[in-house]
Amino acid sequence: MRLPLALLVLPALAALGAAGADPEAAEEARAGRFSTPEQHRCRWELRSAAGASELRLSCRAEGGGAARSCAYRGEPRRCPAFRGRQYWRQILSRLRRRQHPCAPGAPLRARLCGPGRAPPEAQLRLLPDPGPASPAPGPEPTEDPAQTYCAERWHSLCSFFVGFWEG
Repeated sequence: MRLPLALLVLPALAALGAAGADPEAAEEARAGRFSTPEQHRCRWELRSAAGASELRLSCRAEGGGAARSCAYRGEPRRCPAFRGRQYWRQILSRLRRRQHPCAPGAPLRARLCGPGRAPPEAQLRLLPDPGPASPAPGPEPTEDPAQTYCAERWHSLCSFFVGFWEG
């Protein structure tokens, strides 16, 4: 009877120990919401990988306008004073004060990691907008039939009839 109970408790203790040892694990699934002074409702999600952190935002005007998305990326762990929860609270506080969180502006930095306290890589910088996806290639432009089928001196007359025929 003691063996099955130990098998149940052991994985739980291992999980608690692993979560306490790895501060990154607590940050991986963070998400939330906030509103700006301009009444934009924003959702945020924090993703971390390989030392870099990415803060993704999706904001929509209260009237229901188009949603605008953006992402900030940096390496906050390079800041000697980095403490996960306090750092991200300060960053989100800065974002809440911005009228348009996805508008280009100065990099985001926590007071903990102000100028002279951390390298510039510790700041969160707005990633460039990838822009609209490139359109799928359409049909190849065809040559003017008048140029293809008519002699050069008849181009204007052929173009008239071809245009009339094509409507």
